[in-house]
This record gives sequence, structure tokens and C-alpha cells, in this order.
Amino acid sequence: MADCDLCTVAKPTLIPIKVKVHTLANPEGAYKGVCESCLEALNAAWMERFGPKENKK
Repeated sequence: MADCDLCTVAKPTLIPIKVKVHTLANPEGAYKGVCESCLEALNAAWMERFGPKENKK
């Protein structure tokens, strides 16, 4: 079991996602493990912020 990097709850399986990390040790990014509920929340937040835009005429 491992801890989710967002909610810190121990889960048996985590989903690895690649995130941008600006350090000398990880110049191309690093993988973080998140649980399924946190992944759904991240996806909803991304869609709200960067999702498809409506064309206003």
C-alpha cells in the first residue's frame, strides 16, 4: 500500500501521473501516485479551467 500524493490516504493501488517539476534532479518532470478519487477531481478541475471553449458570436 502507498499513500496518495494529494489526499495522503493509503490505498492499495495508485495511478501514476507525470507532473512538471522544476528541479535539477527531475528536469523533465516526475511521476506522482494519486488515487482514483483524486484523479477524478484533478480531471474535473482541468476540464473546468482548460476544457473546450464555446464560440461566442
